[in-house]
Amino acid sequence: MSLRNFFSDSKEELSGALILRRLLFLLLLFGLMLFYLGPGFKQLTSPKGIEQAQIARELARSGSFQTKMIRPLSLYQADENTEDPEGVKIVGFKDTYHAPLNPILNSVIIRLFKGDNDFGWDNNSTVYYLDRIITATSIFFLLASIGVTFLFISRIFDAKIGGVTALLMLLCELLWRYSQSGLPQMLMLFLFTLGCYFVYRAVEAQCLEKKPLALLILGAVCFGLLALTHWMALWPFIGLVIFSCFYFKPRGAAGLSMLIVFLIIILPWCLRNLNTAGDILGSGYFSMFGGMGAAEEEVFRSYNLSKDNIFRKGFASKVLTSSLYQLNGIYSFLGSIIAAPLFFLALLHPFKRPQIAAFKWFVLAMWVPAVIGMSLFGVSNQSSGISGPDANQIHLLFIPLMTAYGLAMLAILWSRIGLTSNIPIISENGYLWIAIGLSTIPMVLSLLPGVTRGIQSKEKATRGVVISYFGKQMNKTDIVITDSPWEVAWYGDRTALWLPTTKADLREIMKRTKEHKNPFSGILITPRSMTKSLLNLTYREEKEWAPIIVGQTVASAGTGTDPTQPKSWLKDGLNIIESLEGLPFKKVDPKLTTSGYFFLVDPDQ
Repeated sequence: MSLRNFFSDSKEELSGALILRRLLFLLLLFGLMLFYLGPGFKQLTSPKGIEQAQIARELARSGSFQTKMIRPLSLYQADENTEDPEGVKIVGFKDTYHAPLNPILNSVIIRLFKGDNDFGWDNNSTVYYLDRIITATSIFFLLASIGVTFLFISRIFDAKIGGVTALLMLLCELLWRYSQSGLPQMLMLFLFTLGCYFVYRAVEAQCLEKKPLALLILGAVCFGLLALTHWMALWPFIGLVIFSCFYFKPRGAAGLSMLIVFLIIILPWCLRNLNTAGDILGSGYFSMFGGMGAAEEEVFRSYNLSKDNIFRKGFASKVLTSSLYQLNGIYSFLGSIIAAPLFFLALLHPFKRPQIAAFKWFVLAMWVPAVIGMSLFGVSNQSSGISGPDANQIHLLFIPLMTAYGLAMLAILWSRIGLTSNIPIISENGYLWIAIGLSTIPMVLSLLPGVTRGIQSKEKATRGVVISYFGKQMNKTDIVITDSPWEVAWYGDRTALWLPTTKADLREIMKRTKEHKNPFSGILITPRSMTKSLLNLTYREEKEWAPIIVGQTVASAGTGTDPTQPKSWLKDGLNIIESLEGLPFKKVDPKLTTSGYFFLVDPDQ
């Protein structure tokens, strides 16, 4: 497919109108890139994306896949798998939660921007420069996905549907939001689309009675790399293998070959996790409990996890709720593209070309296990209280294919309506304009306020700036206990232990690491805890830290400029912060305490 046919019918000549459409597409592309890297960007938006970014930076520094964000459960898992009686060291801790490919690729890019200050932030800008590097890399894979999608969909249907699908992806606000998160979804979208392209070519070969095995192996390579980007990718691959066993001849041989190639790709990392953490999926295995029972945050903030208790916390109801949540919100999960949900209507249509008719069932076969996986692992962050795009959301991988089939179905319905008009563009392509117009509403609604906010908040200090200043006051060997460890690890560039759910767990961790000569500098409470509900503070995972959090909230109200807030509240808030049982952190450090941030230290140090 040449650029000559870009956004055109295969028989259309290279006209002035065609050139204008291409130029407008490229202008729109570069305009959105500049906005989402400029005034529309302040910092990475996802906690797990920020965490992967700091892993990439550590990999660029040391060549080791280690993390400065420490989950208590991951620490416990590593302690149980080591022969060292003192446990593993927190500083230089090897990460086993995340899949490796996204941090590895980011580390290669980050290494190119290493200056004399070792990736330091001079704070001359309110945006950390590596945040933009990570986002630019993600945007690159988004644009690469759009390019592959155009070629892929043009092969399935025609250049018109391929071009409109590419345009709808470019105007999809959900995809741009994920590109700013630091999450690997844009890399996943590229690998998934490329893998599906090879599978479709294999379906074509089967229909022409040619051998599809080589193409299927290439597809399996893409899906193997996809699994090394996010372990949730295992689910759609399961569906692909099962359906391939029944579709391709000889029965079972194709699926078995794909499975073998897939395992060859992922097994080295699985063995590394097994050696480090005692499980082939590392501590990522326990994220399943976040969807099946308690929230993932509660699971990983527990130093010693009781699996029985986790499964008793509403297993059936949470899986059912997550499934209904996905089905109810499928339109938004698919990027609010009006044509994408019409894929399910296209399943009822008997397409004339056998490869198109067969491939739609491959898409469905991959989507159904993906829904099951997201139901088990959880797909909504609302229960965890962590903001930002959901790291487990893989519906967006199906946006290109479902949109293409939906547009094809719209074309069929539009032709059968038989709408006549004196304006050919309406009679022939009216359905495309309707689909484009309705699908761009979310982007328009977010883009216009985003420009205003970007101008107004250009010089305002972000959370990253505050955390960066805090980190510079700490020694590099110190460990900070905090409710926002991903930000301390990335922006503060210091090792951060996620605040355990209980004081007993924290005392146990401090006891296990006493001989490592990496002292705990104190407990940092950020504004994130100020959003906790009273129910959470009274009965759930924050109940043992309620005096600190409530005291911080009251004291912060007393330091504001609002004349209705009594200044005495500052003192009242400090009085609420009582002695911590068995913990030395009893004093608020005034030098490192600002509005919304409290840092408790050992008064004897």
